Order: sequence, then structure tokens, then C-alpha cells
Amino acid sequence: MEQANELKIKQKLLQTFNKYTGNNIPYSDFEISQATTIVKNFIDNLNCMTIFENGNSRKLNELEIFSLIYEFVANRVYVEQDTSHDIIGTLITNMGVCQGYCQLMSFLCEQFNIPFLYKHSETFDEYENPLGSHANFEVIIHDKNGYLHCLHCDPTIDAPKDKDDMLGFNAFLIQDSNINNYYHKQIPSGTDISSFYYNFLSPDNFDKSIKLLNQVNVIEQMTTGKTEEEIIAEHYEKLRYNLINLNAFLGMDIDFKNLSQFQLLDAYKSAYQYYKNISRPINPDEIKEAIINAKAASFILDYNINPDQAFINSQQIFELRLKKSLDQQKECWENIDEFSIISSEIKGTSTQTMK
Repeated sequence: MEQANELKIKQKLLQTFNKYTGNNIPYSDFEISQATTIVKNFIDNLNCMTIFENGNSRKLNELEIFSLIYEFVANRVYVEQDTSHDIIGTLITNMGVCQGYCQLMSFLCEQFNIPFLYKHSETFDEYENPLGSHANFEVIIHDKNGYLHCLHCDPTIDAPKDKDDMLGFNAFLIQDSNINNYYHKQIPSGTDISSFYYNFLSPDNFDKSIKLLNQVNVIEQMTTGKTEEEIIAEHYEKLRYNLINLNAFLGMDIDFKNLSQFQLLDAYKSAYQYYKNISRPINPDEIKEAIINAKAASFILDYNINPDQAFINSQQIFELRLKKSLDQQKECWENIDEFSIISSEIKGTSTQTMK
């Protein structure tokens, strides 16, 4: 990717804001330009970074690029305020919440052609009391051998909680089911057919969404005055719309606009089967290597230090962040060995799928 054009970046930034937040932009031209400069500089720097290995230099691979994108997004203090809910506010204040993180991540993944799925779910505590809505995401990443991995990330969990805190790695490129073991119990409800495509990657929610397609809530029927057939038809129209959006993520080459209800359901099941084939763990040592390599490349670019020293510095940063992650896991996860990204063995790893 060549150096980012500032005008194009600004236009795409506003498009992302409008897509997720609406057309009413509560920011001045100066603030929008400020956000544009921040993200443009990051993209330009990322394109300039170099990895040094065995006396040779190379560009960053996809996993290394994504590790720096994740750091850029998630390394913003988690603060609940008006500006932290959208991409522009998250950029100019260096603060965010789940929505702001996901909007920014969506924007950057688009710039680097990394398939991205914005997920929205309702969350509950351990007693099944509602905690409110939550946003997180899935990405499809190639490993060093070219194999695809569809994995979950949640910057809200890893983000610093104040200016003295640091980024962690508890929710970086893990399987979707693992996130439900975190102490917040962030479990998708699976009861809203309008947003189920965000959640269908969970087997339980996939089964629920299939059942919900042909179910009619009595209250919904009473309040809308529509027949069962009309309500079910609306469910399938929502399915059609969500499959069109999902197409960009999974790369399905299907024209969903003219499919019948039966064909839509068949396409939905096919998409889920494909997802299961690529939803595989990734080697944690490769994740660690990518994080350290990418951080070293950023040190070289930012501080003009030699590769050996940059590598040492990046290892030190990694160990500090890993310690935070492990400390949090001791408090929050049910089984630290199973969920650590640096565990020596990933349980249940099965055959990988190459696209």
C-alpha cells in the first residue's frame, strides 16, 4: 500500500462514522482533520516498517500488521464518555469503549484488506442479569504457512483502564467460545433476529437463530398487527440483508438478492459450515513472534535504534503486557492454562484449512 492520501482517508473516516453512528457529526472540521492526521500517520508508518531477520530485511506479514493495528486500537484508555463511542472521538481523545474500538478496527482492517466482522451482542452477568449491549469482532488472518484462521478479539478486555495501566493480551486472536469464560460473562443472547449474523459464529446461537426464523412472538404479532406469515417473511428479509453483509467477511460468491427462503437458509448453513472449517486456534508461539517482531519494527522506525536493541525492547514490553494478562486470567478465567495465548500446547487443535 502506498502512502495514504489524506483526502481519501478523511472521506473514508467520515463514511465509517456515518455507517455506524449516523450523519450527524458533532465534531468541528479541525477535530475531523486531527483524527485524519492521526490515522494517516499510523497507516503511513505501518507501511514503512521493516523486520530484520538473519541479516536480511522484509516487510511485515499479515499477522504482524494486525498485531500493530490491534495495539493502536486497544491501547486507548477505556473510558465511558460521549466521544468514546465513535471512531473520531476515539482517535482524538485516545479513549474509547467497545463501539469506538470496533469502528476504528473496522476502518483499519479495511485499509489493509483484512476481513472483519463487527459483532453486536447482549451481555449478562453470572446470574443472567442483563449488563447491556457489547461490541467485539472477528477477523480472518493468514498464518506464516498461508492457512486461514477466523479468530475473535475484544479490545474492551485488553484496553488500559487508566493512564498508568497497559495493554493486555487476554482477548487477542482467540476462539470465540473462550471469551465466554471471562468474568464479565459476555454471552450473546441469540434472541434478536435482526442482529443474529453478528452472533452466529457461536454454535449455540447458530442453532437458536435457525429456530427463530420460523417463530413468531405473540406480543410482536399483537403490536404490529401482522400475520405470522408476514412476520416470518420479515425474518427472512433480515436474514437476506445480514447474509449480504456477511458475504464481505467470508467471501461467499453468492447473489443473495433473489434467493428464496429455502435458498437463504441453505446459504446460511453453508456459511456456518465454512466458518467452522476456518475457526481454528493459531499457534501461540507464532502470535508471540508476530507481536515482538512488529513492536521491534515500530521501535526501529520511531527511535532509529539498531534491530538488536529494538528486539530486546520489544521483548521487555511483551513480557510486561503478558504478565498483566496472566494476572488478570488468574482472577477472571476458569482455567489459566487453557486460555493463555502463550500456552505451550493448544488443546483441540485440528486440521487447518487453506482458502
